[in-house]
Formats: sequence, structure tokens, C-alpha cells
Amino acid sequence: MTDTPAAYLRTSLEDFNRAHGLADQSQSISNQRKVILEYVQHNPEFSEVQIREFIDDGLTGTNTDRPQFQAMIEAARRGEVKCIIVKDLSRFGRNYLDVGDYLEHIFPFLGVRVIAVNDGYDSKQYEGKTGGMDIAFRNFMYENYSRDLSIKVRSAMHSRMKKGRFVNHVPYGYQKAPGDKHLMVPDPNTAPIVREIFQSIIRGKSTSQIAKELNTRGVLTPLAYKQHRLKPACQNRELMWSHITVLNILKNDKYTGVMTNHTRESRYMRDKNQRRVPREEWIITENTHEALVTKEEFDAAHAMIREVKRPERKSPPACDTVFYCGHCGRKLRKSHGLDTYFACDTQLYQENATCSNIRWSKTDLEAVMLPVYKAQLYLLGERAKELALQGDGHPNENWSEMVGKIDREIAACQAQKVQYYEAYRNGDLDRGAFVEQKAALAIRIEHLQGERTEIELKRQAQRTQIEARESAKRELSQYLYATHLDGALLTESMYQAIDRVKVFSNERIEIRWKFEDLFAGQGYRERKAV
Repeated sequence: MTDTPAAYLRTSLEDFNRAHGLADQSQSISNQRKVILEYVQHNPEFSEVQIREFIDDGLTGTNTDRPQFQAMIEAARRGEVKCIIVKDLSRFGRNYLDVGDYLEHIFPFLGVRVIAVNDGYDSKQYEGKTGGMDIAFRNFMYENYSRDLSIKVRSAMHSRMKKGRFVNHVPYGYQKAPGDKHLMVPDPNTAPIVREIFQSIIRGKSTSQIAKELNTRGVLTPLAYKQHRLKPACQNRELMWSHITVLNILKNDKYTGVMTNHTRESRYMRDKNQRRVPREEWIITENTHEALVTKEEFDAAHAMIREVKRPERKSPPACDTVFYCGHCGRKLRKSHGLDTYFACDTQLYQENATCSNIRWSKTDLEAVMLPVYKAQLYLLGERAKELALQGDGHPNENWSEMVGKIDREIAACQAQKVQYYEAYRNGDLDRGAFVEQKAALAIRIEHLQGERTEIELKRQAQRTQIEARESAKRELSQYLYATHLDGALLTESMYQAIDRVKVFSNERIEIRWKFEDLFAGQGYRERKAV
């Protein structure tokens, strides 16, 4: 019986063309599949098994944060995958440290075989040892290729930017020109909406009024329109125009025919957070595409926008950031009067919104939440008692002694095998008896190795159980201190323990606590305040 095989296929973002409607998957995916299928067809051990595919199309190989890669690893942990086949190791990843860690530690521990067809690599040939300098050097070269490619791509993008070419997302109101993906042309469906927004603001309407009118007419928001165009299944998503959406359009000078590039940049390879580039370093080119509004209209619209004096930026207190609308998911807006009140902004942008009835005072919210919090603290205390009473599992087992005993017996069997061979060579043991005794020792060694693996798994399970319990105890201690608090200190600790509060229009709230995972598998239900 052969190993359960999985084929892993990956392309980088440069190969990713599904968003442009060119093909279902990139040509590179097809090529990888062809190479793997040819390998499987010419290897009898895989002839009667179904290959399970995991595909990450358009994702970088410089890290392992890829959905299908992680799904494959989870399948391997569950024992569903015992063999992974890739076209070459660069498909598996381009970070030589990550790839080496998987090849030399993680996969051998999981008992997973790895085959890289074009690299001629099969981990089965390296059982008990690493792939050597050749594999390490090959992975190092893959990472350096990725770094060199990143530099070349960045250089090419800067060259296009200096020529006034379009290199990032097309703004709402434009589309890519047929035959030239670096040139923007007006989108006949959305360009009139952009012009209407500028004219409306010039005539004196507010951004909130414009958003409300667009929502009433059912005009797709920029994000909804983009998703609707790429994926028709997204056309029913409930996305709304808002004050911010309209304001972002009014502030985008690309609508005047100006191309503004290099406003953000990555500082290094695998940088997940781009930094803002100072305005003096922006690359600005005039008259690069057809304008949707004139410079005079753009300036007139800006003159009509009410300038709000921005206060000093401070992080809002935790007690004001946990409240969300239970209907649309929007964070509730805070207002002040004799008390602090929370309401949903959706009513500003949508007629007859379900959220329009949401208006809770902070005093009333806390009057409902505090008794629930006290009940949660009681349950946390009970959970702490349960953890204190739980044993370690196999407390009297001396794992090292057990493993050592098996290792000594395996060594004795290996020595006995040598003795049988010497006796056979000296003529003291005939061939049939030698083969029989050798086979018996091999079976015994295999049995002992199985026992050793089982012991190691039990030891690891005990260690994991103890670590999980100690981690839970430490996390519980972060919350249980509040059992001795009252008044303002108790309220403050409650907000620190809350992840999110959903507020509904029928005078109902739902509380999600940060410590809910501590009750996982214990028969506790999610606690909600009504």
C-alpha cells in the first residue's frame, strides 16, 4: 500500500491572472500539474491512488502564510497526507530557512515523504539524515532568486511611474485600457457617478446627503462594483456608500488627469506593512489620462468641503471601542449629552435602516453588562478549580527510562544481527537459518521502534496537556484578580475582558468575551446578555 499522496502547486503574484479573466488558473499551474501527473504515471507505487491537490495561485513563496499550504500541513498532522509532490522545491517555498525546517524537522516528525520532481529529490532516500549541502544550497539559491526578482520588479515599476504609467489599482470611475494595462480610460458605468459627486458637492450638498442618495438608488460602492465585476457572485453583498467613501473620491486628484504614484512603499522583502512616502518623494505626472473633472471643478469641490479641525490624535479608551451594530456590523458612533450615547451611522446613509432605532446610553449598557461580567468571573473561578484538580496524566511514568530501555534492546538486536552474520560467514549457521533469524530480528526491531514511537507520542501528549493547562492557568489569572474589585475598577476590568459587544435595535445586546476559549470543550455555552 502506498503513501497517501498530495500535489502542491503554487504560483507567485506575477503569474496570477485570474483577476483579469485570462484563464481559470495560470499557465504555470497547468505546467506544474502536467509535470507531477507525468511523474505519477511513470511510478507504479502511485498508479492506483487518487492525488489530492492543494493550489495557491498568485501567492508569494517567501513565507508559508498561504491558505492551501496551511490546509495541506493540517491534513498531514491529521495523518490524511503521507506524501507531498511538488514540481520543484521553489514551488514549496523560496525561504531557504523555512523550507529547510520543514524538510529536516517537521515532515520527518510527521512521517511525511516529500518529492520534488525536477530537483530529483525524494526524502525517502535521505531517511535518518538531511538532504545534504546540495538541497540547502538549492533552497538558498531560490530565496536569492526571489530577492533579485523583487528588486527587478521594483525597478521596472519605478520606471513606469516616472513615465506617468498606471501601476496599481484603478480608481473608481476608470478602467484599464484594452490592450494596455498601464493606461486608464473612463469607465462608462462609473465615470458619470464620479462627475455627479463633484457636481453635487459644488451645488452645496453634503457628503452624507450624496451617500444617502446613492444608496437609495442602489448604486454599487467602489468596492462592491470591483467585486461585482470580477466575481458576479458578490453582487448581492450589502456594502454602503458613506461620508468617507464620497470624501475619498473628492480628494483623489487622479480625476483631473494627473497620475500620482509612489505614495507608499515596502521597506524590505516580505514587508507586510507599507510605509507612507513623504509627499516630496511622490511621482506626479500631468495629463497622463482623460480627466473626469476639470482642475477648476476639483478646486471648487474642495472649497465646499467643510474643514474639520483635527484634534490631537489619541487612542480612544477601551470602553468606547467595543460597541458594534448587531445588524450591519458598523462600529457605533459615540455622542455626548447628560450621558454618553451610542448609535449606528447607517441611518445617515440609508432610508428606513434597521439600525435607526439603536440608541443606548452607556449607563444602561453597563447596567446590563456588569451582572453578566460578575457571573463570568464566578465561572472562571470554577474553571480554575477544575484545572487545579486535573492530573498530569501518566504521572508515574518515567519516559526517559522507558525510551532508554527500548533503545538498549534495539541495540542488542542489532548486535545479535551482527553475531548471526558472523556465524553464517564462519559456517556455524546455514543460510536458511541465518535468513530466518535475521527476519525475526527485523520484525522485533520494527515492533520496538513502534513502541518507542508510541511512547514518544504519549510523552508529547502529556507535555502538550501540561503546557495547555499551565497556559490556561496563566490566562485565568489575568482575569480572576477582578473578583476582588468593585466600582469603577470593576467596570474598567470588564471592558478589558470584552472583545466585542453587539447592540441590536430590539433592546438586546450580545457580549463576546476574550476568555471564551478557556471554556472550550468544557460544556460551557457562549454567554450573552439580553
